[in-house]
Amino acid sequence: MKICIENKDRHGLVYDISKILLKYNVNIISMEVIKNTTYLETEALSYKGEQKILSELHELSGIVQIKSIMLMPHNEKYQQMDIVFNTINEGIIITDKNGNIIYINKVAVKILKIPNDDILGQNISKALPFCKLLLKTLQTGKKYLHHEVYAEEYDNHYMVSSQPLLDENNNLSGGVAVIRDMETVRQIYQKITGQPSISFKDIIHQSDIMEKLILSAQHYASSNSTILIRGETGSGKELFARAIHNASPRHDNIFLAINCTAIPDTLLESELFGYEEGTFTGANKGGKLGLFELASGGTLFLDEIGDISSTLQAKLLRVLQEHRVRRIGGNREIPINVRIISATNCNLEQMVKDGLFRQDLYYRLNVIPLYLPPLRERKEDIRLLANYLFQSTVNNINTSIKSISQEAFEKLTNYDYPGNVRELSNIIERAINVAQGSQITAEDIILFNQMQSAHDLNEYSTLNLDEALRRTEKNILQQAMKKFSSSRKLGAALGLSHTSVIRKMKEHNLSFDKNN
Repeated sequence: MKICIENKDRHGLVYDISKILLKYNVNIISMEVIKNTTYLETEALSYKGEQKILSELHELSGIVQIKSIMLMPHNEKYQQMDIVFNTINEGIIITDKNGNIIYINKVAVKILKIPNDDILGQNISKALPFCKLLLKTLQTGKKYLHHEVYAEEYDNHYMVSSQPLLDENNNLSGGVAVIRDMETVRQIYQKITGQPSISFKDIIHQSDIMEKLILSAQHYASSNSTILIRGETGSGKELFARAIHNASPRHDNIFLAINCTAIPDTLLESELFGYEEGTFTGANKGGKLGLFELASGGTLFLDEIGDISSTLQAKLLRVLQEHRVRRIGGNREIPINVRIISATNCNLEQMVKDGLFRQDLYYRLNVIPLYLPPLRERKEDIRLLANYLFQSTVNNINTSIKSISQEAFEKLTNYDYPGNVRELSNIIERAINVAQGSQITAEDIILFNQMQSAHDLNEYSTLNLDEALRRTEKNILQQAMKKFSSSRKLGAALGLSHTSVIRKMKEHNLSFDKNN
């Protein structure tokens, strides 16, 4: 029998209810008292016996109403909690203060791959011995967020957070652990980083050489083999790598890019391979997931691969051969499933001859070679690219510039672009900032590398570096001051702030009056 007794507040009501149940020798399973309401659960009764008890309960002073219920309040709350905990994507484990498991949701069972036998009531140290973080919380009363945990029993990694449960007196009453599998962590990372969805349609071109290259890259996308993209700086190597990933069977998984030159060698190793907890001072609690592991199932793009050290070359070769990584400070081999796309503007063949790059690694990386032509070899793409870059830039700048003149296009087309598409983008943005009419003219197209003559270079070669840089800077300022009559316009043209231009003019004893 489960009933809800609505009553007026008075002393001794619970005692009177208990007396009636004692009279009929009925065992009370549970009783919960809330203001003006008493919930009662007893052992199963016959219909006749239940009616006798209900009749006497109705006769008690202060009773307003008695009705049957399906669940006691604590059972109802537990059921609601269970519904909520089983609709989220994280695993939940709750223990009492002694570490005995009092709740585990279905997601935790799935993530942890727990056998079907019921572990409720078991101590977590025996049932889930790898959940040491929750035991640590129960011992210290502290919370621990986003620690990586390795379960040797299942050869799997999880991201775990744990925190204490406190009662109304702020005393420890238990603990709760929130568990995510690494696939969920990868998906969260992918959403947070907001990786652009680049396709081959986003590669602006009309030249035959680029069309053939894109058709080849689309064909290579379906493979799992390593790709080595060669090309000058600014030619779009990462753009191609992303397009290949998004056209591959791995497109639903993560794409990670790292510039091997931008990170010091010691840090690069820990970024790629990760490390175990306590490996070095300042290491993250619980260790750190490396990019090879984080990109598992997806694609890892290693830009400027020609600049990595011989030590890293050897470790990278091992990963490519065995498809396993070992974290710094670790002794476990972790299997990975990641496609490697690398890129460089170095002459790797010459580096191999000079002993600067491992020949065996070169062959591992260069299974599928892709060569991106410089912009000067596909000049028919310059006008199309310039228009695209112009439109995308003016949309982000409050300007009245409407178009690019034919003379400006001709000047753009006749330039060699040592910085390729990246340099073209900078030239277009600079022109939009300095143009004074509604159209970009040829005079607004500033090609700074043409301002330095071969005679100047020969002259500067006899100077030390600092003095050569000072003279180059002064020469650029003098040439630019012939076109721009104010420090603000000069700053916009050179990509400097107004105050920086004034400071540099003072350093070189320049003024607009002297220059004219």
